[in-house]
Amino acid sequence: MLTNPYVLTLLDFIHQMASIAWIGGMVFNLLAVLPAVQQSLDPSLAGKFMGALMKRVRVIAYSSLLALFITGIPLKIASEYYGGIINFDTTWSTASFVKHVLVAILALLAFYSFERLSPKVAKVAQAGPSEELAQLRNLQKKLAGLSFLLGLSIVLISVYMKYL
Repeated sequence: MLTNPYVLTLLDFIHQMASIAWIGGMVFNLLAVLPAVQQSLDPSLAGKFMGALMKRVRVIAYSSLLALFITGIPLKIASEYYGGIINFDTTWSTASFVKHVLVAILALLAFYSFERLSPKVAKVAQAGPSEELAQLRNLQKKLAGLSFLLGLSIVLISVYMKYL
């Protein structure tokens, strides 16, 4: 079992920073960037700005997911509460399983949003305002809200697990 406190500290630091970058970025975008963009930019300029921003956010999100995966495995195995990959013997194990299911859903939502939905919105937006564009942007808002709630739930479960 991994017990070196320096290695564990480094892994946990990277894990926490990746969580902050990914989930904190979602919170910042939803609560600060999107409202400011909608309030201050015309729709075509807002679309260009958000497209450029999301290219950068995509790199941060995918890098964070990779870091979370790489650091999460040894951190989980090093935990005194670890009892196997799928284990429901303790509250900690159950909470860990639920947290990781939510992370997987959040990752799938991110992939769908970045790789499928955003390119479709950009393509439809080139033709100008339309009902289809409004529906796609509404879907983006709903997925952003769902991702926000999932992110907050993951953080809440993570904090809860520290006190079990």
